[in-house]
Amino acid sequence: MKGAILYKSTHKEENRNLLYFFIRFLFEPFKSGLFGFAAFFTVLIFATGMSYVFGITKEWYINSDDVLFSLLGFVIVYFIKLSENIKHKSSN
Repeated sequence: MKGAILYKSTHKEENRNLLYFFIRFLFEPFKSGLFGFAAFFTVLIFATGMSYVFGITKEWYINSDDVLFSLLGFVIVYFIKLSENIKHKSSN
């Protein structure tokens, strides 16, 4: 009867840590950033639509500045969520 020596496999643990890092610090902030982008873009579309309806502007259009401003919303919400996750990780 031969004996077998079993060692603890760290491969699964490393994959779990990598998956945790990916989800916690990349995916969740990215998802929140997309929400921030959508929120900013919706507000901009609504504001330009209302200015057209009330006759403040004669044309209704969305230009690249509106998209860039919405990207600012993405960046702000992304970094807020990322800092919350880092703060949560450091407190544990």
